[in-house]
Amino acid sequence: MDYFVKKSEKWSVEPEEILLDPQSAEKLDDSKFELPIEAKNFLILFWCVALALGLFAVRAGWMQVAGAQKYEAAAASNKTRNYPILARRGIVYDRDLRPLVENVPSFDLVTIPADLPRNKEERRELIARLAPIIDVPEALLAEQFARVKLAQINPALIMENVARDTALFLETKLDLFPGIEIKKNSYRLYADGAYFSHVMGYVGRVSENDLERDPGFSSIDYVGKSGVELSYDRSLRGSNGIIEREVDAISDVRKEKQVAKDAAGETVVLTIDGPLQKKLTDALARQLAATEGADGASAVALDPQTGEILALVSLPSYDNNIFGGLASRESYRDVRDDPKTPLFDRAVFGQYPPGSSIKPFIAAMALQEGVITSATTVVSTGSISVPNQYNPDIVYTFHDWKTGGHGLVNVIKALSESVNTFFYTVGGGHGDIAGLGISRIKEYLGLFGFGGATGVDLAGENNGTVPDPAWKKEVLREGWSLGDTYNTSIGQGNLLVTPLQLAQGYAALANGGTLFRPFVVKSVLDKDKRVIMENKSQAVRASFIDAKNLDTVRKGMRETVLSGTARPLSSLPVAVAGKTGTAQAGQNKTHAWFSSFAPYNDPSIVLVVLVENGGEGSVVSVPVAHEVLQWYFTRK
Repeated sequence: MDYFVKKSEKWSVEPEEILLDPQSAEKLDDSKFELPIEAKNFLILFWCVALALGLFAVRAGWMQVAGAQKYEAAAASNKTRNYPILARRGIVYDRDLRPLVENVPSFDLVTIPADLPRNKEERRELIARLAPIIDVPEALLAEQFARVKLAQINPALIMENVARDTALFLETKLDLFPGIEIKKNSYRLYADGAYFSHVMGYVGRVSENDLERDPGFSSIDYVGKSGVELSYDRSLRGSNGIIEREVDAISDVRKEKQVAKDAAGETVVLTIDGPLQKKLTDALARQLAATEGADGASAVALDPQTGEILALVSLPSYDNNIFGGLASRESYRDVRDDPKTPLFDRAVFGQYPPGSSIKPFIAAMALQEGVITSATTVVSTGSISVPNQYNPDIVYTFHDWKTGGHGLVNVIKALSESVNTFFYTVGGGHGDIAGLGISRIKEYLGLFGFGGATGVDLAGENNGTVPDPAWKKEVLREGWSLGDTYNTSIGQGNLLVTPLQLAQGYAALANGGTLFRPFVVKSVLDKDKRVIMENKSQAVRASFIDAKNLDTVRKGMRETVLSGTARPLSSLPVAVAGKTGTAQAGQNKTHAWFSSFAPYNDPSIVLVVLVENGGEGSVVSVPVAHEVLQWYFTRK
């Protein structure tokens, strides 16, 4: 009874009161305090435990046998770390072994993210201590650290080219900056940077793509980004050494040893004639500055007997030292955002209508195909009129540059005086002359290297364009007309060439009909100055124009200098042959071309000069060629 009283009053009930209460006992007579566990429950529990232990045993066995190497390597990596010893980049020389670049020692501030404080507040304090020492705003430095992944054990660049005094000071205080290190490195210092920048190119830090492409890169490595630095990057960059560090559980270094030695990059020797490169740049720069409305300029000098590039100029240029050393970021942005695009290599990437510069090639193919002979004459009256084939009342007129025409002309006079109407006739046909037609024009221009890559050992060259009916239909969604053939025959319309292509083609005219692949690197040398790679002259094709026909074309180009549009060159100490070009490039704008070779009887140089929107080739580009060739053949 006491139990039920206490329960109703919500008093506490003692266990014995349940058992000693007689009335409660009567009610509990048929109840049981304990029941036996069924046997099947024991069986289920047994098999669950057995299965779990079996799985653990299998897993442990697999880890010890099948995964032994993997986990052994993982355990080793927890106590050893590999860090790069950066290799010195190879030196580049001109053809006479004048150095064009050197490596200047520098210091980089890096972090080992895995060794940074785990606590966010401690990292903030570290940044606050470091910022004034390296003279970087704290907020900017915090942004740098925010980009790194804390689990990473490879160095991540925080600041390059740290001042020497700052680097030495930090090295004595590194215990105050956990996860921070000073790495020895070097930056490229280019001699006369603006003169050689488009040939040499520049280097930059590796990108994510670079790291994925080549596991041999370190995250603080430099890699070639353009020019020779890019094309010959594998030779120039060498191979990094490796430092192995043994660290304890709190990342303190217990042991350090060098397990792989760094190997400096190889030496690269260019075909470039350094003094000629400078002379050509200076002469072209003066003309560009003096020519109203001109936007840019380029020039190429080749050895026609080998294909070696003697000079490669693009203006405006830039100083490639802004990509390394202590140059400011503002300097880089100024160049990058300049509307005159100084980073753009006009000589290799630029595509322009060649104008009358194409006429020697049209003459050569017309002679080869028998469309004309050296004795064929055409009466130039100043224009050609062609009636519309569907409506004779509509007449199209194609004008010569000279009002009233040039009178009776043969191919030599047509070249020397740049007679448009002659080349309309031999290209598209008129009167009794059937003309080449666009199919043969395209075929032969391709043989001379137009419309395709030259194969130069510089990355990213453009192919130019040699149009035909299929091209026009695909690109412009228009049909081909006789006028298109006429325009192509005088280097206008949709015909586009690069200055390098034009120089390659003129070299074939000069040397007797062999098209050489142009190249800018002569050889690669090892550390003992032994030649381990040499670029030899490579003939792409030869003998596709008969010698007598090439001789006729060269006579026309020589007459251009003696009595035609390039007469100022007749005063030079060597005989020069050449062809001027004035190419329409928009409303009231023309590109000024001049292409030449010398000496006439035994050519050793081809020179192509282009001034964008410069006016007439005979007025603007011929003086540049005159100054450079005068210097070239009289220098000591």
